[in-house]
Amino acid sequence: MATTTPPPIADMRNQGIRDDELVTIAATTRRLWRIHPTDGAHVLPWHGFRTHGPLLRFDHHPRPRADHPKRGIWYGASSPRGALAEVFQETRAIDRFHRAPYLSALTLDRPLTLLDLGGFSGGTWPTRLGCNHSLDSGPHSHSQAWSRTIHRAYPNLDGIAYRGRFAGELCVALFEHAADAFPTNPALSLPLSHVGLARRIDSAAVELGYRVV
Repeated sequence: MATTTPPPIADMRNQGIRDDELVTIAATTRRLWRIHPTDGAHVLPWHGFRTHGPLLRFDHHPRPRADHPKRGIWYGASSPRGALAEVFQETRAIDRFHRAPYLSALTLDRPLTLLDLGGFSGGTWPTRLGCNHSLDSGPHSHSQAWSRTIHRAYPNLDGIAYRGRFAGELCVALFEHAADAFPTNPALSLPLSHVGLARRIDSAAVELGYRVV
């Protein structure tokens, strides 16, 4: 039976990670996308790692929820549609103005090595460790516990690759030591209200069944 509790750190480390249980995000040739507010409370820049948590699915911050300066997390998607799907899933409305959201893209200075929790590479790491691929859709408390253990068991990993719940695309949760892979400047960073993004946003909204406001 699949368990929601991760194994001890030493046991997870001993199980290891097979080649087909990793996802590599190539440098320079592949973009990661993020939507981030630029107005209001708790604003982070496009490359900012959040140290307050745990809040979201794969946050590896220890409990209780607080600011943990040595633990940072960065979420992104492999496409603009994937980013829009995740950020606006609660209301199913792409709000281009509230909190002045930006769409930013980056190309990496070095490749990222991620643990595959979404089955992208054909491996079965979650099943082999006694869990299953529901980590990307189950309760946050369960996935956070797994993320904390993964972070400690495999210090050379840059983070986790998982399947977004709303577009089914590759998404990433990067740990703090992946920050050195980020470039000085983004490849693109525009407000969602920019006319140059209108067609892309409208197309994604139609595919997702979201509204645009």
